[in-house]
Amino acid sequence: MTAHNSGDHRRDGVEWVQLWDGRRWPGRVRGGLPEFRFGQAPSGLSTRRQLRERGLSRGGQEPFARLTWKWDQRFAWLYVDERARAKRVPSDKQRAAVTKALAARKVCAECGPVDQFVRTTDRLCGDCHAAGVTPTEGGTAGWRTVHAWQDEAADDDTEHNARTDASAAAKRAAAALTRTTDRLDSPRTRTHQTARDEELTRWHADDETARIATAQTNSEDLNDTSWSERGVA
Repeated sequence: MTAHNSGDHRRDGVEWVQLWDGRRWPGRVRGGLPEFRFGQAPSGLSTRRQLRERGLSRGGQEPFARLTWKWDQRFAWLYVDERARAKRVPSDKQRAAVTKALAARKVCAECGPVDQFVRTTDRLCGDCHAAGVTPTEGGTAGWRTVHAWQDEAADDDTEHNARTDASAAAKRAAAALTRTTDRLDSPRTRTHQTARDEELTRWHADDETARIATAQTNSEDLNDTSWSERGVA
């Protein structure tokens, strides 16, 4: 775009700028871009809000001009309508993925699903953090596993009757609960097994000590008997 300052193209001190399609339009150039006052912009230019209202986006194009109002204190970028593109609409799966990601951020590691987003540092809700709760290891994963069957049901696009859906959902819930129980009980099982192994080791050591002591006692008794028999003889 260019500004024409010759007398033939000036009216009351207003410059004439060349548009993207070769037209000339009254305006001025600032910072290398045409500038139009409110209500004086040529046709074929729209703000981002106007494009959005028509279901369009700027399509990656740079602003072509500026629209100013309130004595140049406020402005909006203007884009060429011909270069705009249809606005992308997210699919149902994309919406479901976003919903699932946001739902994962609403699971407290201590008290489970909450209405607000949890803290990213310790995965605790505001109430648990204020109470000074220490998050349990794997607590968030456990809660998510329990509620995972809901996500599986949401991703299942096959059509079944209500009874079949309820039965399948119940089976998925039971399986998820079993996995969660096994996951939560695994550390306890390992701890119990370690304690039991240590106790058995101590028992074996005590048995070995008792066996050695018994053997020594029997040996001493045999020696005493032998000496007694020799003395009598």
